[in-house]
Amino acid sequence: MAMKVQEFLRQLPELLRSQLTPKLRGFHLVGPTGSLIKLHYGNPSVHYEVWVQRRVGVVEVGLHFEGRADVNARYLQRLSDHFAEIRAALGPSIEAEQWTRSWTRIHQSLPLLPLDEDFLLEVSSHLARMVTALQPLVEEAS
Repeated sequence: MAMKVQEFLRQLPELLRSQLTPKLRGFHLVGPTGSLIKLHYGNPSVHYEVWVQRRVGVVEVGLHFEGRADVNARYLQRLSDHFAEIRAALGPSIEAEQWTRSWTRIHQSLPLLPLDEDFLLEVSSHLARMVTALQPLVEEAS
């Protein structure tokens, strides 16, 4: 049965925690607000985000760096140095980019499917793989 966006996003964190190692389960939540939810490990400007974009028919799953431009650039460079292994872990659709003048991100866009239990599991699985692959690199770069 299809869910509303807010319900879908509210169910995501618990399912995500069940897919992460104990060390990675202690994230902090922001939201859901509107059509997105963010989670972070102590620094809200460095956060994972799931953003349901109905208008363009995608769900973005990403790691966003939304702090100072120089810090964001350093994070993106650090992760770009490991991009071959990141792509091996997360698949060929993963992208790293300078998103705005100061913000950077690593993300994937998934085709928007009905917001049901199956798609919730798919999105949470993508996010769990992303957190597992990227969070150790983020911590090294901090």
